[in-house]
Amino acid sequence: MNQNATPAAIARAFTEAWTSHDMDTAARYLADDVVFDGPMNHTTGKQAYVEGLGRFASVVTGVRIIAALGDDTQALILYDLATAGGTQTYAEHLTFRDGKIATDRLIFDTYPARAAQASQTPPAPTE
Repeated sequence: MNQNATPAAIARAFTEAWTSHDMDTAARYLADDVVFDGPMNHTTGKQAYVEGLGRFASVVTGVRIIAALGDDTQALILYDLATAGGTQTYAEHLTFRDGKIATDRLIFDTYPARAAQASQTPPAPTE
């Protein structure tokens, strides 16, 4: 990992690593005490983060990075993520400490996941 890389470049490299199922490389971009906060999960610590991300990454079939922007201490990355369930747009706000990701705040519209789940729910019994 290049210590002179910008947060936006690190965000892009990190996203490319985990979406290609290279969790060892992805883990190298994380601080030991990284905090993840997303619509469906919250973790603290690299091990918990990587375990959760690895489970999610296992269903990823592709990624298209739309943009990665940042300054000296943070980055925002926007990407389309393909899974067997379809493609969804994600945004992550990452903050950095000593060249590593210290926090990751994930935002996405949960409607497609909720709609897919609802379509798999058996209909309520009728009288």
